[in-house]
Amino acid sequence: MEVAVLKPNWSQSRPSATEVQLACDRLKLVPVTLPTAPFDEFLSRLRESHTNGGAQIAGFDVPQDAIIDWFASRNRLSDEGLLDLLLAHATVRQSLPDIAVPDSGAATGLALADAFLLDGRFAHCLHFGGAYSSRTDDGKVAKRLALDVCDAMFGLRYGEISMYESHESWTPWFCGRAWDLTEVVFDRRLRRLWVFAITDTD
Repeated sequence: MEVAVLKPNWSQSRPSATEVQLACDRLKLVPVTLPTAPFDEFLSRLRESHTNGGAQIAGFDVPQDAIIDWFASRNRLSDEGLLDLLLAHATVRQSLPDIAVPDSGAATGLALADAFLLDGRFAHCLHFGGAYSSRTDDGKVAKRLALDVCDAMFGLRYGEISMYESHESWTPWFCGRAWDLTEVVFDRRLRRLWVFAITDTD
């Protein structure tokens, strides 16, 4: 049976910052088990080319919550520090220990970006690599793998996802150089949150 895409209820009033904090405190995120293909190859290639940094990806199922849904349905998950709170959630911190998100959270700098560019961001990271990488091909392999990853994440349903992007070094894991990138994707159909982070330094 087809799952309905999350849509805004325009009659619902905007939740307050206090309500957002309470919603995140009670939220029970469920980690997604990633299939071997294409994620193993994706991460392996990124980690090989970002030798002084690394790459991480994880997915989480998000249960229904009226407060979270108000923002998610409007592509406004960056409002009221909501994404910052979600990335500081205990389940996210446990699933991505290398990123070392502080218990108290951090200002991620995440802002709404064009979801249709996500495979391009991934392909760029794969093709150009990190500080000491040198590209030797025309980029076709990187683009195909990036599309495979997006297909595995959300079935290439770009019109049903929201993407938030940051180039800030918002935890000590990031190197504070040009290769810092965080992408957070919310799938409004499957209610799934994806977190991708990459960094490197020269």
